[in-house]
Amino acid sequence: MLYIAENLKTLRKGKDHTQEEVAEMIGVSPQSVSKWERGETLPDITLLPTLANLYKVSVDALIGMDRINEEQMKNNVFTKGYKHLREGAVSSAIEDFSEALKLFPNDEDYLSYLAMTLALDGDENKLSQAISLCERVLANGRGVKTCHTTRAALCFIYLKAGEKAKAIETARNLPHRRESREIVMAELEKEPATEKINSYLKFIAIGETDEQDVIEISFGIEMVAVCTEHDLLGKIKALRDEYEAQTNTEGLRKIPQIRVRDKMELTPRHVRVRHYADYLLDKDYESPEDATDEIIETLRKIAETNLAHNVSF
Repeated sequence: MLYIAENLKTLRKGKDHTQEEVAEMIGVSPQSVSKWERGETLPDITLLPTLANLYKVSVDALIGMDRINEEQMKNNVFTKGYKHLREGAVSSAIEDFSEALKLFPNDEDYLSYLAMTLALDGDENKLSQAISLCERVLANGRGVKTCHTTRAALCFIYLKAGEKAKAIETARNLPHRRESREIVMAELEKEPATEKINSYLKFIAIGETDEQDVIEISFGIEMVAVCTEHDLLGKIKALRDEYEAQTNTEGLRKIPQIRVRDKMELTPRHVRVRHYADYLLDKDYESPEDATDEIIETLRKIAETNLAHNVSF
């Protein structure tokens, strides 16, 4: 994402120029300047040095390279941190987010995720530090989603620290489904064991659970039509009927629940099938047929394994 539209508007107003004055100074129409600032078009590349000189900034500053680089770095930190959490390398994840905070000490996302990883460690001092970090994020309260996630995590961190009353009080302020009052408070009342608390923290942090009950199929833009064109859902239903008929017991499922999402920003013709404990397909495919075939084959393997071990969902 380029920040040139936002920057052009801010810089112009900082100089007390009108769009008409800027247009006259650089030899373009006022309509062009207006479209740039609305993000409808971009200035010709040959005009970037002129605009940078006009506002006495570098071309990098004009297009927002500092923010672009910061966002790319943030993506890299979270990709690395998530990988370590999935692998159970909690100490490495703590190091990932701690190092990031040295550069951006007030970043609420880093603070929140460091808190959750510290809580997963189990050390009492780290648990206390996790609580302090969560409370710090909530005290600032700038990012709504980050605050919701942090508040949900803090419920379980308080519970892990033996502070159930604080956990319940915090849960009363939760907003929506995964982090909702009803779900979190119901779990707090069960007084789950440490292993279960850790599972919830991991779920809140990276959207994964240790329970083997869900396959999530996510489509990129060009893959949305695949669901209909290649009758993926019909194939899944047929597979479910085939394996559930072998159980001879009503209500048992050998294939987990299916979630199909069509708004993921994945690469075109890129499919993710995730079975939260054992299976992960994340690759490019030569054709939609290849993608649907591998999805069905993965589900078949899960069903056969579950049938052999008499496991049901």
